[in-house]
Amino acid sequence: MLIGILERPMIEASTIATYLMLNGTDAIADYRKCSYKDRLRILRELESGSPFFETKAGKRLLAAVREKMDFEGLTKDDFAVQKKNSWKLQGKNFRTIFAEIEHDDLYASTYGMMSESIHGSWNESMDWGLVRNDDGTFSAFTDYHPADIRFMTPVLNFTIRPFRMWLKRINVYDENIKGMIDWIERVNTRLFLTFDGLYAGEYDPKRG
Repeated sequence: MLIGILERPMIEASTIATYLMLNGTDAIADYRKCSYKDRLRILRELESGSPFFETKAGKRLLAAVREKMDFEGLTKDDFAVQKKNSWKLQGKNFRTIFAEIEHDDLYASTYGMMSESIHGSWNESMDWGLVRNDDGTFSAFTDYHPADIRFMTPVLNFTIRPFRMWLKRINVYDENIKGMIDWIERVNTRLFLTFDGLYAGEYDPKRG
């Protein structure tokens, strides 16, 4: 379950990083501006007279927002495009971006199902948190879960590509690094295919 919680933001970050590196400076600028959605709300609440900003915590938060905007040379009037696009990166929701970078068919079985590890669901509880008893009731499953290859191989697959792109972007990608990453990619693929060949759906992570 913990791996699932960590994997979802990793896939999101990897997908967005790949999208930004493929789409250049305009996408990067838009991405940075979109991150100010809630910070602009803070400025609006200040203007509306919220008493929170009379507190020490409120003053620290407000100072941090203003410092970041000053650093980037932004004012509250510089976000018309982002407001028009409902604060979505170049007007696209994450699923659309995921479909461009990976494939839409993968969304439900990877990123979509991983949301259950964060938000919770009955299926998530049955898979990882409960043991079904012979009488149809459930008991808490408290044993240690080993790292499940079904989580580990996909996260490597999703993150290798943007890592390569970033290394090239900062001009440190050489033959030694390429060889190492190629090896990791080959081993990862071999592990996945071996698992797929050994199990035909009966694998139970609670039993090993």
